[in-house]
Amino acid sequence: MRDQHGRGRRPPHESPRESRLAFLAEHHLAILAEHRLSHRERRRLETREEILQAAREVFAETGGIDVSLSEIARRLGFTPAALYKYFDSKDDLIGAVAERAMAGLSEALSRVSTALPPDERAVEIGMAYLDFARANPYDIAIVALHESLEMTHAGGHAGLEEIVMGVFRDGVAQGVFHASSDEDIALMVYGAWSFVHGMAVLLSRQPPHLVKQLRPARQRQLLQAFVTGLKGTWAVASGSGTGEEAGASDVRR
Repeated sequence: MRDQHGRGRRPPHESPRESRLAFLAEHHLAILAEHRLSHRERRRLETREEILQAAREVFAETGGIDVSLSEIARRLGFTPAALYKYFDSKDDLIGAVAERAMAGLSEALSRVSTALPPDERAVEIGMAYLDFARANPYDIAIVALHESLEMTHAGGHAGLEEIVMGVFRDGVAQGVFHASSDEDIALMVYGAWSFVHGMAVLLSRQPPHLVKQLRPARQRQLLQAFVTGLKGTWAVASGSGTGEEAGASDVRR
């Protein structure tokens, strides 16, 4: 049996053993579903998944700073050199972990019905993000550092961008949100993402007793207040487009 000891700081409401077992169980059926795999091929896929999970833990615990291949290998009873049988480089391994986290979040958000009115859909997507953060604190820590990896993970990142951007494009087209330019829409997306992502990251770093106090109903109220604000005439009032020129004219008077 491989050594699966975990050390360092971890999200207090998810033990490393529980996390690893849940992760492996989730992907076990997919691995076995591969048709006509030999025992060696199946074992290779299973080992790769174990490496990804150990890397996921180390990546989240260290904040992505100086991720140690030696520590990842130690938790699995490997030598660091053995990891290169499964991944070409350290960046390849980290990229696979980040891709997995982004794709998981994208899948969670995609479950929100597109039949909902845009303002309601924006709130539900925010709640789906926060639910994902509660269930996957390691992955949220990884997503938080995704942009700093200097890599492009087209699958997960592109999917998230399309889901969030689509809500506000639909909202503007239906007159729910007001925007005078594509720049305004991009600004709404930036604000909404920053707001929800910040809540999710903070949620993943709180001790269990505080997490329990951050009830979903209260978080929903915050999201609803934020989305309601975006339904106003903020774009013109904030100096976007012609509004900025009008404001400057008023000052000159």
